[in-house]
Amino acid sequence: MTSTLMIKACGIGNFEWLPLGPTPSVAVVGDSEHLAQALVAGQRSIMVVPGDRISFRQLDFDPAERKMLAQTLPYSLEEELIDDVETLHFALAPPADNTVPVAIVARGQIDSWLSSLAAQSLELQQLIPELYLIPRRAHCWSLLLEGDRWTVRTGPQHGLTVAADTAPLALQLLLDESESLPQALDIYGAGTGQQAVTAKLPDLLRGISHFCDEDYWPMAALAAAGDTGNSSVQLDSFAPINLLQGDYAPKLPWAKWWSSWRVTGGLLLAAIAVGLGSSYSQVALLQQRNIELRQDIELAYRSVVPRGAVLDAEKQLARKVAALQGNSGTGFIALLNQIGTVLAASKGLSLQSLNYSGGQSEVRITLLADDFVDVEKARVALEAEGLSAELSGSSAQGNKTRARLKIRG
Repeated sequence: MTSTLMIKACGIGNFEWLPLGPTPSVAVVGDSEHLAQALVAGQRSIMVVPGDRISFRQLDFDPAERKMLAQTLPYSLEEELIDDVETLHFALAPPADNTVPVAIVARGQIDSWLSSLAAQSLELQQLIPELYLIPRRAHCWSLLLEGDRWTVRTGPQHGLTVAADTAPLALQLLLDESESLPQALDIYGAGTGQQAVTAKLPDLLRGISHFCDEDYWPMAALAAAGDTGNSSVQLDSFAPINLLQGDYAPKLPWAKWWSSWRVTGGLLLAAIAVGLGSSYSQVALLQQRNIELRQDIELAYRSVVPRGAVLDAEKQLARKVAALQGNSGTGFIALLNQIGTVLAASKGLSLQSLNYSGGQSEVRITLLADDFVDVEKARVALEAEGLSAELSGSSAQGNKTRARLKIRG
């Protein structure tokens, strides 16, 4: 397992932390300065949010809402929440089956934690709910006792934290609302007070309760490792909701990167500037050459057509040549003969109109066909004759098809 430092706030300005790694460690308590000294370079840091500072919801959504879920979800839950949604932060787990688990915590609380760590230049990789540190076996519930707080985990994304004096009632309500009863209740942190804890449990949980030896930090290490020490018992995978989402997502360390790569970056920028300058010079030369060529083309056009406006000398000259070729009528007659031969051989077609443009040496015809396939066959036949036949439009006219073709020789 990659070396990780798990952190938890305890009191004003103080923290408790435990290094997670291949060898067992002991939790340490200290202020943010001592915490900064304990963090090894390259070590991941995860901070735990106490269960009484966070709440969980499960929201069903329409597939069409998936892309905008982060924006719409707060207002979907607005009526269930006491605080204004603008003061709350909503973190989402990966959606599954059009359902998304949501963790909700006050923005002010997150800001307080992050600012106290930022004062020592500490950066978190994850900010996770305490619920996920409680190991849970399949079809079982888990209960963490910590001072006057009882935190019960009833599912991968379900659980709550209540005061010890209201815990019996809360557990009974959970049993009443549960679709299926747990097979066992694993209890952590009871210490020597197991008998007193058992007395507070609802009757349905007393007979299936099981006290575990681990207290808070050994239990957290157990959950993070996903190992109970018993190969026949499998815990939930440790995949908690990371609260550092949206506005709190970690920013890329641009300043740190720049200090490491500024020399390389400077050389790269210089090379890019030289390349851009060279490219700009070449573009300027090519533009000047293009202007000279256009001037030469216009001079050549004026030698043939001395009067009139010049908009596009090449196209205008091509049209003049085409018009001269078609003045005798031989071009049109030959074209009409080819078209007529094809249409005469085509079944299911009738000619509705025919227009000829001598300037463009183009024939436009309108056909009425029994089926569009007949039009396409005629077009392909015209192409086979060496003509250019282009479909310029078609529409339904009753049970027939009306189509327009542009044909050039």
